[in-house]
Amino acid sequence: MGRGAILRALLLGGFLWAQSAKVRALLAEAEREYYVNRNPERAAELFKQVLSQDPQNFYAAYRLGRCYWYTNYTENAIEAYKKALAIDSLSNDTIYLDLGMAQKKVGRYAEAIVSLERFLERHKAKDILRKQGEIELEGCRLAQRLLAQQPDYELVLLRGANTKEAEYAPALFVVKGDSFLIFTSHRAGGQSAGRFGEYGESAYSDLWVARIKGDSVSGPQNLGRKINTRANDGSAVIAPGGLTMYYTICGQGTTHKYWGCGIYKSTFDPQKREWGPFEKMEVLSGQREIVVNSRGKKKLVPTYDAQPTLTPDGNVMYFISDREGGMGGTDIWYSRKIGNEWSAPVHAGKVINTPFNEIYPYVGQDGKTLYFASDGHPGLGGYDVFRTQGQFSTWEPPVNLGPPLNSSYDDFSLIWIKQDSLGIVASNRPGGKGRDDLYYVRRIPRVKIELAVHGTVRDGSTKLPIPFATVTLYEVQGDKLIPLDTFNTDQSATYRFTLQAGRDYTLIGNAPEYLANEVSVSTKDATKSMDLEADIDIFLDRIEIARPVVLQNIYFDFDKYEIRPDAAAELDRLALLMERNPGLRILIGAHTDTNGSEEYNIRLSNNRAKAVVEYLTKKGINPKRLSWIGYGESQPLIYPELSDADEQANRRAEFRILDLNFAER
Repeated sequence: MGRGAILRALLLGGFLWAQSAKVRALLAEAEREYYVNRNPERAAELFKQVLSQDPQNFYAAYRLGRCYWYTNYTENAIEAYKKALAIDSLSNDTIYLDLGMAQKKVGRYAEAIVSLERFLERHKAKDILRKQGEIELEGCRLAQRLLAQQPDYELVLLRGANTKEAEYAPALFVVKGDSFLIFTSHRAGGQSAGRFGEYGESAYSDLWVARIKGDSVSGPQNLGRKINTRANDGSAVIAPGGLTMYYTICGQGTTHKYWGCGIYKSTFDPQKREWGPFEKMEVLSGQREIVVNSRGKKKLVPTYDAQPTLTPDGNVMYFISDREGGMGGTDIWYSRKIGNEWSAPVHAGKVINTPFNEIYPYVGQDGKTLYFASDGHPGLGGYDVFRTQGQFSTWEPPVNLGPPLNSSYDDFSLIWIKQDSLGIVASNRPGGKGRDDLYYVRRIPRVKIELAVHGTVRDGSTKLPIPFATVTLYEVQGDKLIPLDTFNTDQSATYRFTLQAGRDYTLIGNAPEYLANEVSVSTKDATKSMDLEADIDIFLDRIEIARPVVLQNIYFDFDKYEIRPDAAAELDRLALLMERNPGLRILIGAHTDTNGSEEYNIRLSNNRAKAVVEYLTKKGINPKRLSWIGYGESQPLIYPELSDADEQANRRAEFRILDLNFAER
């Protein structure tokens, strides 16, 4: 008995002492069916009988939810978990994790977020359960974002392949121009009459083969007793040349052996036109130590080594294993072919592997892209399909392939007929024929949107082109500008950039003896190819030393020197001008109307100029680049002042460029 089984037995003992003899007997039998016989369907019936005798039995309601979860009756599982919480919401924090995962599975992401947050509030231990809760919560939020985007693929059931039982793990191979699909199925007609009840299946799995054309297959046939055993067989891959097949056999081909699966190979005989006897790949097999009883006795059992796939050249095999040296659950490992031998397995690294389960690796036709399913990376459902690039143990962070290829249910064992365009994937999502079904994957054709912006850099005063200017393209990301490209114009002063849809951009033009200026461009509303021209010219102001430039709308209230709110936009533009032209050093000048004494107006205007400098300094402009002076009433724009408007116009600020080559010393 393992540690988990010992703990469960102790917990069960605590529940049993307070129950009637009949209820205790039913609970004990249910536990035996659940843990020993691995028959959750039968265990569910027994837990329901307990609840009919004792409707307030928290343990039975909770375990009933687990039985429904493992037999894919997820809505029933949610109701059972809620019933358990109604009985006692405080005794077990893990039930919130179970409930959140069930709600997530049926796509009720908002509800799942609430349950998972409740779990994380209650469960403070930094253990694997908390890690799982964090991943599930991140996956719910990812799902909400991805579902708001336009899908890249469409899925239809692979016609002729599916039954009311499970079909999954497709593999493609071509013989003399004909395409065939080998896949795994629990359908009737296999090599075993036994029932594999662990996950509600009516039979053990076998390998089947069918001719494939487009989105349908025809004439599925069992690969026969030389390949298939009485136990679970499946997950095949055909080596280049079509004469060697690697696949998985569990329990050494014998039913009721619950430990271990191994990778086997079979060779095709072209003369007899049949597959030869299978042979175990001993070099890929492993062992791990388990605790078998309450006294701590240990023994070695075979590891779970399964689901082989090959690189296009056949020289590297990736597969999954729960052997020692992994990160937990099943991880992806690899072995390299050296001559006719295979090397000892090597772990494929922690970038793609997690403390949970990675399953069904598949190498793309380019030889450098790995696809796999995982419940340890944030995803939309239980298992999601991910893509990464690299080789051996060096990989880029995996990318979730998004809906509808991934759903809130389990999606796995993706292969490509044409990489990233046509493929086959397995899923247990609603709408299929059985527990797991094979779906044909098609990339949705999109009209390619070609976007560009172009125009001319012009003098802001004369409107004439400014030859040999530069224009830099930036992408706007929040409050940051990310430089993308720079265009150096010729005599024509014209520029051009190719853009992508759904982005915000800024163009900054510059030229010798001119102040830099910018324009904004957005492609977020683009739905078809277009040129974003519309005379998007960039106008630059010529730099003139000591020429006063009035700051528009920088006016002051009577007898005041505080910066008014309506002045902020203009001063922000001046700050931006200073940022775009780091060599500028300027003089800020302020003026008053003719009211008051000359001495008073000099003091007031100095304060006004200083207020502008302080504002710019707060915006990050080096104060060494800023000087100020108050002119008082000595330089009125309008004289005599005949109205309040005339006085307001004279209460102004301006700047003069003093230097073009400022440098911090």
